[in-house]
Amino acid sequence: MKKVRWNYLLVVFVAMAMLSIQSCSKDDDATGPTDTPVVGTDPGDEDGEDIKNITRYKVDGENIIKDQDFEVTGQALAFQRDTQKHQEIWELTKKIIPLDYRSKMNEFMIYLGGESGVLGYVVERTPDLAKWQMGIAIDYAYERGFNADGELAYTIIHEFGHIITLEQQQVDSAVLPTDCKTYFTGEGCAKDESHINKIYQNHWADIWSEFQDVNTETDAQNFYNKYRERFVTQYASTNPGEDIAEVFATFVTRAGGVNGTSGAEKKIQLLYDSTEMVKLRDYIRGNIAKSSRSFLPEPGAWRRANTFGNKHKSHCSHGHKVSK
Repeated sequence: MKKVRWNYLLVVFVAMAMLSIQSCSKDDDATGPTDTPVVGTDPGDEDGEDIKNITRYKVDGENIIKDQDFEVTGQALAFQRDTQKHQEIWELTKKIIPLDYRSKMNEFMIYLGGESGVLGYVVERTPDLAKWQMGIAIDYAYERGFNADGELAYTIIHEFGHIITLEQQQVDSAVLPTDCKTYFTGEGCAKDESHINKIYQNHWADIWSEFQDVNTETDAQNFYNKYRERFVTQYASTNPGEDIAEVFATFVTRAGGVNGTSGAEKKIQLLYDSTEMVKLRDYIRGNIAKSSRSFLPEPGAWRRANTFGNKHKSHCSHGHKVSK
């Protein structure tokens, strides 16, 4: 039997099944728009049946320092012993997350994704949203060769996008859902000038009531089809949190700038209007020349480009599953 509890996680899924749960129930009673927590297996829970924690590291600037080896056997044990792979994943993470932003990450988890389809996740580690843990599934990271088609890099960028749009400068964790006048992320109330609030106010507020009625896979597909021009990927239509993370990933991985005036392109323009975001993009893309050609994919260029999901305090449990 799985151990279940409230999930405080944003995770990336490899596969495309369970889209039918994507809308779950949503909280219509809160003053500010929000989503209802979902119960499920916690990728940070060593007792979960779907994934297995292997090794947890403390983040110390340029380095990761082993904090705990979990009790594992079989394939997980083999991966635990292969610390060279742990370090290779961390080196790629450093190419994506600048040193000063790594101070927001105090933990780095290597885990076995197994049949879960969970490629990566982030979870807040302090109530004020100042510190986060990032987890990466080592079996998926090496499934078709390290960072094949830029898949792992995209995963890390997407998860980094969650951290920088949900950390304490963007979200006030002290505000309750009933007192939130903007968008309630689950971690807290989005600040007026936060990226996620701008995404919500400009591109979700007018369709929010319609989004509340999305309860099946068919509903979700119809919602996306109707508003396709607003979203950079299909998964971005899941909720504002996944939307901004996918916008950030597209903003970074796309070689060119804004292409047109669609809703999706206007979201990308919002990031180009941010000096901070442009600097982050330049940092990541500046490392491409130092890495293999597969360091980053073009958006949608690889078979799992739209297969990102989350289990998260404020969002529903979703994942877009494709056969492997």
